[in-house]
Amino acid sequence: MRWFKPGIRNSISALLGPDARRDSTEALEPVREAMLAVLGEEGAKASPQLTRKLKYLHDAHALWFARAEIVAVLSQLHGEALAVHRVQSLSPMFQGHVPRSLIDACRLRR
Repeated sequence: MRWFKPGIRNSISALLGPDARRDSTEALEPVREAMLAVLGEEGAKASPQLTRKLKYLHDAHALWFARAEIVAVLSQLHGEALAVHRVQSLSPMFQGHVPRSLIDACRLRR
C-alpha cells in the first residue's frame, strides 16, 4: 500500500517547481553582471546566444549551471585552465543563492 500516490507527489512538485525557486531580480543582478564580465566582449561575440541566456535566466540555479557553458566558450578562446579559473572565481557570489553543497562540490574539484 502506498501512502503517497505518484500523481499527488508529481502535482505538488509541479506546483513548487521553478517558480518556487524564483529569486528577486535585484539579488541576482550582481551575479549576472559578474558572469557577463567573466564572459567578456570576446566571449559575447563568440556566443551571443549565451549572452542572451545569461541576461534572461530568472533563478540562481539556472545561472549556476550556466557556468559550464561559460567554461566551454572561454576554453575555446583562452584555454581550459584559464576558463575554469575565471569561472571558479564566481562561486562566492552564489553563496546564499544556491545550496552550500553545490559550492563545496565546486571547491573539491580544484
